[in-house]
Formats: sequence, C-alpha cells, structure tokens
Amino acid sequence: MTTPITEAMIYQALENVMDPEINHNIVELGFIQDIDIVDDYVHLEIQLTTPSCPHADEIVGMIKAAVQALDGVNEVEVERACMKEA
Repeated sequence: MTTPITEAMIYQALENVMDPEINHNIVELGFIQDIDIVDDYVHLEIQLTTPSCPHADEIVGMIKAAVQALDGVNEVEVERACMKEA
C-alpha cells in the first residue's frame, strides 16, 4: 500500500527545484500558489515573476520531474500564471 501524498511531501520535493536565473528554490520564492491532490494526481498552480520568464518551460519541467518522482504520484499538471504589474 502506498503512503498518501501530502502537500508537505510535495513542498519538500519542490525545495530542490531552483530558479536557474536567480539560484533560489521555487518554494522560498513563493512560486507555488496552490496544490490539489486527488489520489495519484497532483495539480499545481505556480506564479512566475514575469510573463516572459526565459526559464518558464524549464522550471515547469523540473517541477513535474520532482513531483513525479514521489512514490504514489502518477500524473502531474502544472498551471502557470505570471505576477501582475503593480
């Protein structure tokens, strides 16, 4: 039997995902806005700093790989938005 997936497990995995441009992890940077877990499916909403973030696709790929590596995760979806200008 697989251990249920928790937000804490996901955050811990995401602490290893670094923004390549500023070399800080995405959890510290506050990129994770929402996490939904349904059985073996994980949906994450992230918010990047700019609409033209040059590393957006790379960051999304790293997020998917980190979460997919957790026991019990079968599917990961990442929805991204950008921070609005003040």
